[in-house]
Order: sequence, then structure tokens, then C-alpha cells
Amino acid sequence: MDKIENIYNYEISNLLKGVKNKNIPAVNPIIADVLNDINIDIHAKLATISIDASMRFLNRIGEANVSNQDILIGDLVSAYFYKCATLNKDLIFLDTMTKAISKQNELKQTLANENMTLDSKKIKEIESIFITTLIDYYEINMDKEQLKDDIYAYYY
Repeated sequence: MDKIENIYNYEISNLLKGVKNKNIPAVNPIIADVLNDINIDIHAKLATISIDASMRFLNRIGEANVSNQDILIGDLVSAYFYKCATLNKDLIFLDTMTKAISKQNELKQTLANENMTLDSKKIKEIESIFITTLIDYYEINMDKEQLKDDIYAYYY
């Protein structure tokens, strides 16, 4: 089986056919490795990797080099998340993941409001929320705290 990041890149490239300057939102390699190693539905994996990449990509809104086209691409990848989550044919999974999106947005807003850019615990939660939600949902035995630390170390 192809690695999840290869499938994601192929699918997103097809989704963005005809879009000039297509800047595919990058996959977190730590999350991709976890998804490659677990035995769950491919659509759940693609949903998780795409929402993580999309949300991270959209976090750049407001930066000088982010164009309207970048925002559109982030939104298209987010829509791809919903497609994959629906193809998974598990509405509870979809509901769980959409709640994780809301939770991530709440955490980001809390950090912004409290100007707590150095709150590593909240940042770890924000950066890992989609993969840890999937791990919890599928009851995968994994050291989530170590995973959060690894993801945090990758970005910071």
C-alpha cells in the first residue's frame, strides 16, 4: 500500500488541477508515520492528515505572503477532509473530528486572547489534536504524550 502522504499528495494534486500556483498544504511527517503504522480505514487516515494540513496551512492567514488563492487552497483541502470523513461511512467519527476542529479553534483563540504564546501544553494540544483524537476514537494503544512532544519538537 502507498504511504498516506503519497496518497494525500496525489489526491490533492488532482483536486487542484487547473489552479495556478498550487501550493499543497504540507503533511506533518510524524503524523504521517503514525497513520502509516496503524490499521484503520484509509478514508479516516486521509481525513486526519488533510484536516491537520489544512488547518496548519490556514493558520498562515494574515501573513504578508499569503494570497487569497492560498486561502482557497486551504479551504479546498478542508472540504477534502469532509469528503474523506464521509467516505469513511462513520458519522460518529465525522462528528468527533469536527468537534476537534472546534476545540482547536477555541484553544487558538484562548492563546491569542491571553497572549500565552509560550504555553507549551496548549500548543502541544493544538498541534496534535487531530491525530490524538483519531487515536482515542480508534482506541489505539500509543503514548500520546510522547507523540505530542514529538510533534511540538518538530515545529518549535
